[in-house]
Amino acid sequence: MKHYANEMTPGDVFHPGEIVKDEMEARGIKQSDIVAGSGFSKSFISLFLKGERSININLAIALETILSIKAEFWIRLQKQYEMNKELIELKQKRLAS
Repeated sequence: MKHYANEMTPGDVFHPGEIVKDEMEARGIKQSDIVAGSGFSKSFISLFLKGERSININLAIALETILSIKAEFWIRLQKQYEMNKELIELKQKRLAS
């Protein structure tokens, strides 16, 4: 049986909110700065940073403005997170059956 690189399952995944938190810490940016610069509510940003909300186009554009990291990066990061999370879940289901 052949194995392909794209069949590899990641060992762990990190929600984009964790990456944003790291950037905030490195730059001395507070959550209130993200709220003010993004136009999103404090509760949405809080849930996003906890990994309970996803990056959408508007948030990606706001993060580009605030952090000077391209919106495309944030969208790709979100989609990669979703795909890797699903791959892990599928692998776990296969191992359980």
